Amino acid sequence: MSKTLRRTILGTGAVFALLLAPTAAHAETESHDSGEKPATTVVTLDLYNLTDVHGHIEQVKKKGVVREAGLPAMNCYLKQARTTNPNSSFTLLGDNIGASPYTSGSLKDNPTIAALNTMSPLASTIGNHELDMGQAVFKQRVDGSNPGEFVQVGFPYLGANIEGMGTWMKGGVETPYLGDYEVWTSPSGVKVAFIGAIAEDVPYKLSPGTTAGLSFTDPLAKIDTLAKSIKDKDEAQIVIAMLDDDVKNNYPKVSEYVDGIMGGDTHVPYEFDKIDSAEKLDSKNPLLAGVASGSYTDNLGLIRIAYDTATKKVVSADTQLIPAAKVAECGVDPETQAVVNQAVADSQEAGKAVVGTGYTQPFRRGVFTAPGGKTDPGSNRGIESSLGDFVADAMRETILVEGNTPVDIGIINAGGLRDDLIPNEDGTITYAQSYSVMPFSNELGYVSITGADFRKALEQQWKTDLNSQNSRPLLKLGISSNVRYTYDPAKPYGQRITSVMVNDEPLDPARIYTIGSVTFLLAGGDSFDALTAGGPAKTNGNLDRDKFNEFLAAHSGATPRVAKSSIGLSLPTEPLADGTSLSIPMRGLSFSEGPSITQNVTLSLDASKGSSPVDNSLLDEHASDEAAVITTDGAGRANVEVKVFAGQRCEGHVEGDVVNVPVSVSTDFAEVVTASQGLSVPVICPAHQVVPDPEGQQPTPGENNTGKPGKQAGKGSGNNLAKTGSSADVLGLGALLLALVGAGLLSHKRA
Repeated sequence: MSKTLRRTILGTGAVFALLLAPTAAHAETESHDSGEKPATTVVTLDLYNLTDVHGHIEQVKKKGVVREAGLPAMNCYLKQARTTNPNSSFTLLGDNIGASPYTSGSLKDNPTIAALNTMSPLASTIGNHELDMGQAVFKQRVDGSNPGEFVQVGFPYLGANIEGMGTWMKGGVETPYLGDYEVWTSPSGVKVAFIGAIAEDVPYKLSPGTTAGLSFTDPLAKIDTLAKSIKDKDEAQIVIAMLDDDVKNNYPKVSEYVDGIMGGDTHVPYEFDKIDSAEKLDSKNPLLAGVASGSYTDNLGLIRIAYDTATKKVVSADTQLIPAAKVAECGVDPETQAVVNQAVADSQEAGKAVVGTGYTQPFRRGVFTAPGGKTDPGSNRGIESSLGDFVADAMRETILVEGNTPVDIGIINAGGLRDDLIPNEDGTITYAQSYSVMPFSNELGYVSITGADFRKALEQQWKTDLNSQNSRPLLKLGISSNVRYTYDPAKPYGQRITSVMVNDEPLDPARIYTIGSVTFLLAGGDSFDALTAGGPAKTNGNLDRDKFNEFLAAHSGATPRVAKSSIGLSLPTEPLADGTSLSIPMRGLSFSEGPSITQNVTLSLDASKGSSPVDNSLLDEHASDEAAVITTDGAGRANVEVKVFAGQRCEGHVEGDVVNVPVSVSTDFAEVVTASQGLSVPVICPAHQVVPDPEGQQPTPGENNTGKPGKQAGKGSGNNLAKTGSSADVLGLGALLLALVGAGLLSHKRA
């Protein structure tokens, strides 16, 4: 540091220094010959971040508690933070727009861009939803070439692992639409490089053609190469990876050149560090900090890095999640609030139109509970939901083949539903509410595929590569009520679907079925490429939300489905001895949110039955990795104890033959697995039939089917013998034979 600069800093005054003392960075100073203690050389950098805003610009309260801070409060907090510590930055992790609530979405997300511009972000990673309206619209938002339609973004977008987006002229300088990284020089002089990248699965998440001309490479490889180069060239002292992907999965994978990782996409809040994190992860950098704010302004993410300018090393890196309620205590920033107020006024009138009446119960998406106890609406896309099933029924009814016949099966992807459908107190549902549920304006269509291909599509709900296919381990399809299926979560991928019923008939693998949905899904979106086996979808120009509104109007007072369409159970495959006791694991017995949360389940093997209470806990410690439970197996778990008997199924068989005993399952609400589905347990026929009583109890040898000692009346003796004989029969016969043999021998001797 120069003497001039040192004098300037020292001359700013004691008051300013005291104000900044708790968190502000202090510039390096030289020691004095007088022996007084030198000032610290450690700089504290506060790196704030938000991910997955999705147009949630307004503050949201639930039961009096602020659950979403809203952008005006976020900006107030950030401005206050910058005052406290000038060495503070703010970045975005992508999906700032798209799948937005009505206030922003109905206005092409222009209010969100305008509000974010007031917050002066350094940069934003591109998310897949930035491309919802296509590359052309994204470019117009960046270069400002269509101001009549789209507000220009005031910050750079980053996507280091994307090629093919091209460039535009900014102030006479050729500028890429997507940069690799931004270097921020903090007031302390310490430089931080923010590298932006996105998961490779973007083409799976968008309608086909959206990413035409773009190539996506391994984001971690790109980040690591850039991080090493930046540090080798001394472009920055600190490197932060801004990766639009699950931070938990990627935390252990980034190189030692990365000092912090900001994640997103999953909507799950995380904070990992080597200081005070509840969960510890390994990393190549022993001081690595990782954070994901969650979504919808529910938290503000923070990486706080202490950097020693003397040793040129990071001293510590801490992560924090600042909850919405804390952020909201700041109040609101007037400039950002003015943007939101105008958006509310502009969108309010159109949203009042009523599209459904007589509704008394909500239709909800799936949830799970994170280890910290937080349960967010719609956070679980790996679970069957009442809303998903309801929309799938709408798809089946409103999508017509050749314009006159409903499709055979309706389906919908969980990610296509962005809000719960909760009727107003008067039973109405408005256009604004249905818009929040289905904000994408997807076109409807249908494909014609074989039953075998449809079964494969059900298998594809499980994702085998979380880095390239999707950041969630399972994406559950909402499915029309005429379809039921079972799965075995213990089996390997490709073998999990164990039965499928359509209209109470087994799925015919050779038959052609028409499948109706949004074109995003039918074109292989979310990696459901089995749906493309029959060729491109046939469309008629109808939009999902428009037809859903028609369905709502036609089904006044409809209530959520009570019977689950998908049930998980693991059955033995090897033949069992007659009378074997089984413990059968069952999964997916309940919806995660009412009204149909089953408390008890009964499994039947012919006349033998077993019942168990259902564990409806939603806690999932590994929600977004391969060890997930609630996000892959479903809500509602039980282990049912039951005995299996061959019974009368062995009639006409000999000892050792194997027969199949059919399985059925009933919950509190319905029989969810029928014997006609073909699930069974193989049993070895015994030497003698053992038939359970109607209560499922095993009779003991020598008992009849009533459970009483088996007796048959004998003439003259007054004693009763079992029908199958007894030791008394054997002894009597033996005595007679001995007598005859003895008499023979005696007569022979006499002769």
